Amino acid sequence: MDLVQRRAFRTAVEACLGLFAAILCWVAVSWAFRPGQFPVLDELGNLGLFLDGSYHDIVHFVPTAVYNDRPVGWIFTRLMFDLFGFDYAREVACFLIIHFANCVMAFLVFRRLGVGMPLAFAGVALFGSLSTTAQTATYIGAALDVFCLFFLLASALALLSERRGSAVLSAILFFAALRSKEFAILAPPAFTVLVALRLPRMPLLRTAAAVARRLWLHYLIALLIGVRYASLYSAWRATLPPDDPYRTDLHLTTVVQSLAWYASAMFGAEHFRWQLFPWMLAIALLALLAWAVVRRSAGVAFGVCGFALFLQPVAFMPHQRSLFYVYAPQLFLILAICLLVETALAALRNGERLRWLAAVCIALAFMAWCVHIRRTSYFRDRVNFNVGIRRTCARSARAARALLPHMGPQTHVYVSHSEGTFAWMFLAQCAYLRVVNQQRTIYCVTEFPASQVLALYEADHGSKYLIDYNDDGSFTVEDRAGPPNTSNR
Repeated sequence: MDLVQRRAFRTAVEACLGLFAAILCWVAVSWAFRPGQFPVLDELGNLGLFLDGSYHDIVHFVPTAVYNDRPVGWIFTRLMFDLFGFDYAREVACFLIIHFANCVMAFLVFRRLGVGMPLAFAGVALFGSLSTTAQTATYIGAALDVFCLFFLLASALALLSERRGSAVLSAILFFAALRSKEFAILAPPAFTVLVALRLPRMPLLRTAAAVARRLWLHYLIALLIGVRYASLYSAWRATLPPDDPYRTDLHLTTVVQSLAWYASAMFGAEHFRWQLFPWMLAIALLALLAWAVVRRSAGVAFGVCGFALFLQPVAFMPHQRSLFYVYAPQLFLILAICLLVETALAALRNGERLRWLAAVCIALAFMAWCVHIRRTSYFRDRVNFNVGIRRTCARSARAARALLPHMGPQTHVYVSHSEGTFAWMFLAQCAYLRVVNQQRTIYCVTEFPASQVLALYEADHGSKYLIDYNDDGSFTVEDRAGPPNTSNR
């Protein structure tokens, strides 16, 4: 086989790997298009933030709150609702465009940092196939995490460019990431490691000056926003009740345990319990970072820092851990893993063709694992759970349209249900009824036993409704003047 034929063969093999990776990423999220699904939880709750506001009210550059002030994600949420209403299928189709753009940019970042074509495809396939990714990329309520990663990757690509103005563009994209979700404020330290280790060896002061030329605007933005967050933090913390899950615990042990939880959650093992594992993981990450700095492996160091730093804001919240939070950080850990494999392959002394063949075999092993992930009961159970909740909410929405009239202000909806049943549609501050009636003051009572709900209903002398909620999302509306109306199941 001559040189031209070998190149053609290699191109064909890599194209097949790319196609396989794309198929794996699609299959992991295609369940979102199963029929009969409806927005749930924060997808409804976030809509209530904009009932009587405009886009101008959403857009602001300086944070007004230390938590949940994320105008980029809110603009997308509002725009999707204005375009599609409660049509989840069309909303998620638009949302997945951003997710797949993240996959493409991840591939480009991998390649720019030295990952070969086979392992770059495998790394993206792994990212796209994880259950944490599949759940986040199909949950429009997690738009904040997905958009933040989008702008972080775009900022990193701009930073890796040598074109004029690329550093300024990177800083602008970093600001967009920061206004998507707060964890992006720790991007400058990760970018510092990336830039510093890509520079040639030179005295420390010259290295610092070169880094400052590239990143001074990033640090200025982070400093200004960070000072604003610090000024708001004390007042925000004072408003939290002692049992609020968002209260922070500023201890090293909390951080180490949280990092271990999120690393395990990537692979469906968030309930894994081994007392030494969190500390072993922390030591391994520190050792890997030290090795990368000594070896000047910018990509590995950037990957380790990206994983650890981007989890820091949520790592201090031991009572509020979510699979959505690891969507962005996990990609950087996968980057570090792929580069470590490349480093190991580079040690092979038997020629470039053997190294490429070994990379293809490892990539295929990664992708075979991705297929396995998709077929595990862990993955299937979570898919079925999400689809089930969405279809339950769809039944409730149909019943609400058929049985509940227009509600005025200060209307109370009492939801009676059996023990162990979650009235999904009426959670998230009764957001669905608030949105369809354009009334912020509608309130749903859902958390009490059926007998207590009835007593509260009878004691209420205002505008009120009593709902008898069924497990499948259908419900009846109590009519004191006649027989109850029953929804179609």
